[in-house]
Amino acid sequence: MKIRAKIAKGEAVRFISHLDFAGTLEKAVRRAKLPMALSGGFTPRLKINFASALALGFTSDAEYADFELQDRILVAKFIRRLNQQLPKGIEILEARQVADNSPALMAQVVAASYRVVGSVSVPDETLVFSWDEFLEQDNIIITKTTKRRQKQIDIRPWILKTRLYPRGEKSSWDLLVTSGQKGNLRPEELLQAFFAFAGLDGEIKHIHRTGLYIERFGHLVSPLARLRVPEEVRESE
Repeated sequence: MKIRAKIAKGEAVRFISHLDFAGTLEKAVRRAKLPMALSGGFTPRLKINFASALALGFTSDAEYADFELQDRILVAKFIRRLNQQLPKGIEILEARQVADNSPALMAQVVAASYRVVGSVSVPDETLVFSWDEFLEQDNIIITKTTKRRQKQIDIRPWILKTRLYPRGEKSSWDLLVTSGQKGNLRPEELLQAFFAFAGLDGEIKHIHRTGLYIERFGHLVSPLARLRVPEEVRESE
């Protein structure tokens, strides 16, 4: 069976890498003596597949992973046994069984949401005006640097939804941006582009991932969502 879990990564572990995060989960699975399936080959590995990796320093209550098991187990028992072995800062929030042939999570994720807390030294009214003006642009060009070259990218189509909460030194943004193979916009890239556009000496204090999303019938939903096929889709079939 395959169990898909939603996992929190809190303040206590915000500075461990994704590789260490994955390794911690693997060790907890082994200590919990869960009936995990193993990959083939000379060095068998536990069959755990993660969604989009979280950047170092971020916290999250929306990390996802698929756990493939060779024997059936109650989902509630899986959650309880694994949480008993996880360190402070990492917790299985919820889980459910998914189809054995469900596509890899990493290939399904198309969007991510974040809460970003930042510090800006301008009046709230100025901040709101500048943010609205920034988003009204037809194109927002940033420079992305890879190992081989630099390239100019228009990130405006990757900004799906935003909301600003102006509070001076404790202003915050809720951001919904594309993530995955069709485009990957990091929240710090978006805020840095805004600070440069508005000529602000802004600082990002903290970034928290609040959601990852897959697409079903034209809607963004949680990877744990249970969906009925819409009536119009059934009729078209």
